[in-house]
Amino acid sequence: MTDNNSEQTHELILEKARTSLAEVMASLDLTDADRTAFADQIDEVQVMMDKLERGVVHIAAFGMVSRGKSALLNALLGREVFETGATHGTTLERQSASWHVNHEAVDGGEIHTFAEASETGPTVELIDTPGLNEVDGEARAKMAADIARRADLLLFVVSGDMLRPELDALAELREADKPIVVVFNMVDLYPDADRTKIHDKIRNERVRELIQPEDVVLAAGCPRPVKVLTRGADGLTTEQWEQPEPIIADLKLKILEVLQREGQALTALNTMLYVADVHDQIIERKLALRDEAADTLVWRFTITKAVAVACNPIAVADVAGGLGTDIAMVFALGKLYGVPMTRVGVGKLVVEIGKMAGLFTATEVGTHFLIGMAKSFFAASSFFTGGASVAAYASVAPVQAFAAGYSSRVIGEATKIYLRNGASWGPAGPKTVVKHILDTLDKDSIVRRIKDELQSRLGTG
Repeated sequence: MTDNNSEQTHELILEKARTSLAEVMASLDLTDADRTAFADQIDEVQVMMDKLERGVVHIAAFGMVSRGKSALLNALLGREVFETGATHGTTLERQSASWHVNHEAVDGGEIHTFAEASETGPTVELIDTPGLNEVDGEARAKMAADIARRADLLLFVVSGDMLRPELDALAELREADKPIVVVFNMVDLYPDADRTKIHDKIRNERVRELIQPEDVVLAAGCPRPVKVLTRGADGLTTEQWEQPEPIIADLKLKILEVLQREGQALTALNTMLYVADVHDQIIERKLALRDEAADTLVWRFTITKAVAVACNPIAVADVAGGLGTDIAMVFALGKLYGVPMTRVGVGKLVVEIGKMAGLFTATEVGTHFLIGMAKSFFAASSFFTGGASVAAYASVAPVQAFAAGYSSRVIGEATKIYLRNGASWGPAGPKTVVKHILDTLDKDSIVRRIKDELQSRLGTG
């Protein structure tokens, strides 16, 4: 059974797991809005933590339809809990029941039963799942994957030589990185020679790349009734059908060995793996949400800059105002991604991106200045021409607006990548990042959107 050393080991495992999980959750740096958005995932983590604290081990049974999963689990429980029957796919949803194994332990390769239950042994929950090949397979597959992520030990039940769909399903479950026991169930249906041949084939050919041969065990959760002849006191012989005892000794021994050898550590490890998976999902979702918000923000500043440049008749002021808009955009993006930035740092970043994108060359700056001067001239001359030069202004202003808006879009997209990488350009470097942005941005689409906005703001057709 258990002793002080095992209790101390359990507490040590728990304490290490608590510390690791606390560090993982703290690294998420969740805001109040994040906690609301990811409430379901955070609740899942708490459920797994509670499971670890209570020392609960989840054992889930998987397999195709009519492989006898439910009957096998009933045999382990010693009572009828899970529904069984001839109907195709009797188990329609996840079911579970507690299996009291604290009276039993393995010693010398044998199961020993004790009068008093261990107080520190694991509490085992057996989980029955729908057949992997039932109707509505996509939903069932998702359910199976979710259960496998939460479970500590997986039982994969077959009833004969394994079919290709079973091998594929086993390979998918193996990706959950959980211990798996393949159970060759219903062995009572086969003659001894056939049973041995199938068992050897499963161990040595079918699953040898997935699990260890010793993790394939024989069982019969609900053996078929057998006819028994009995002789009465009157000497007459009668026939009776009797239900044999389940054949589950090897399976129970394998499960108890796993529980006794690594049950506590296994639960802690699986809980941490599950939390790490949830952590990655939250991080990915946080980035996706922030990318969506960042895209909206960049477009807002792009349009604002384009309209402001188009409407500003002062040649130098429109360029300076556009640069100010870009700096404000980068500040806003830094706040969105949670990266603190100084005014000097923002200015350097905008200039660096602009240089890489060729936005600040002498030709580009000169062109902007000349167009700005033309705008100023048309704006000023409209007073003397009675408004005749307004049309000329309206034809020149969009050209500068398109260029200004496009430059903001490039700066915004590059800044998103820089901030997403934690204020770093990553291994590719700024030149490669900016070049990729220039190659992939749909310039025509950007121009059309700016044009539509300008027509709306300036009242041009």
